[in-house]
Amino acid sequence: MTPADNSIHILLVEDDTDCREGLVSYLTSFGFSVTGVGSCLECYAALPKSRFSVAILDVTLPDQSGFVLAEYLRANSSIKIIMLTAHDKVEDRVRGYTAGAYNYFVKPVESLELLAAVNSLVAGDRQVHPVNNPSGSETWYLHRQNWQLKTGDGTTIQLTSLELQFIEMLLGTVGHVVSRDFLLRSLYGRNDEHSGRALDSLVRRLRAKIIAAGKSSPIKTAHAVGYCFSASITCV
Repeated sequence: MTPADNSIHILLVEDDTDCREGLVSYLTSFGFSVTGVGSCLECYAALPKSRFSVAILDVTLPDQSGFVLAEYLRANSSIKIIMLTAHDKVEDRVRGYTAGAYNYFVKPVESLELLAAVNSLVAGDRQVHPVNNPSGSETWYLHRQNWQLKTGDGTTIQLTSLELQFIEMLLGTVGHVVSRDFLLRSLYGRNDEHSGRALDSLVRRLRAKIIAAGKSSPIKTAHAVGYCFSASITCV
């Protein structure tokens, strides 16, 4: 299935070619535009060429520390930073956050966890037009700060924390049905019978709230695959 939007640009700075190419391919498959480079010098050269939303930085680079690069990005841009490293010492983590990182992952990083972190950072930066959006359908607005889902006519659905996270997960993979496995591991940390029942209950309650507010639920099920949000939605 072809992604509907690649307006979110990610800059990946990783000198391990296999790791870099694997992450570029993985993130691109979820609708992101990804530029992969292998050094700080290449990073500096890439910066003027695109408006990047997120930078994923390896700490150990051949020409300069990733910490130094993070400090530069923090001082000279609004790019949100995720750091990758083979070192898990507390002082390294503290240095990463001090340098401006929003997230700090120790290698080998789980791809799903990295994707969830990227989704969280860019959820407010994009307008989403998911699959099977009928012509003339209602536009929805996700108010993250107030935990509310609204329509243009002012209809408001108050969300729980988990419901908010669930909708954010649907937004982060533009144009794609989001798999049950991804949702279960992101929301509950596991994929088993108990978490499966919990997800089914969450979706039923959320749909019931929307229907009770007099609206048709835009949350659609792809049988045996996952869920998608089937109407236009903007994070505000």
